[in-house]
Amino acid sequence: MFIEINQLNKTYRTGDVVFQALTDVDFALERKEIGVILGPSGSGKSTLLNVIGGVDRADSGTVKIGSKFITDMNDKKLTLYRRASVGFIFQFYNLIPNLTVEENVEVATNISAHPMKVDDILHAVGLTDKKKRFPSELSGGQQQRVSIARAVAKNPELLLCDEPTGALDYKTSKDILALLEKINKTLGTTVLIITHNNAISGIADRVVRIRSGEITESWINKEKIPAERIEW
Repeated sequence: MFIEINQLNKTYRTGDVVFQALTDVDFALERKEIGVILGPSGSGKSTLLNVIGGVDRADSGTVKIGSKFITDMNDKKLTLYRRASVGFIFQFYNLIPNLTVEENVEVATNISAHPMKVDDILHAVGLTDKKKRFPSELSGGQQQRVSIARAVAKNPELLLCDEPTGALDYKTSKDILALLEKINKTLGTTVLIITHNNAISGIADRVVRIRSGEITESWINKEKIPAERIEW
């Protein structure tokens, strides 16, 4: 397995209040697969994604990505892990407003040892003709494409997607999912998506459902559904 998570626990404390965000979570995903974590708001799915991405730390349990136990890493090693191995895609894009499309993508290539060519990745996401535009001049779907291009440009092993279609309309959402499928197939990038939308699980190789910090259900899709055929 490329991602192996065992008995993962995470709590948050605010004064005397303790919130159990994750409880004994087990999860696995093969290299080059698409995984989907399903759950409502507050279920723990974002916490799980952040621990996998090295943004947050677990209290106990292990997270192994490839040959690396990231739960054993210090802050410096986690920074290097995020820089070299992980691309992040967010619901609200997080683009730098005063940089062009091209410059937003270049930011990611500057911190990577083996980046893709900016022109190549912009062509792949269909934004070659928008490379000199600023984020405010783009639609929501186009901004999300820039976000995906920025994440993929540093050539990561793992692409983590936090509600990537949450701010988009139905048609644009399907276009973005199709783009993630394309990246998975053509580049061999392992893709992990968290979402509250059950229909999106159709494109995944492996799916888990999380509720109140616990995995309640998991399955493997024997017949995946292409993004263009998903309905909700």
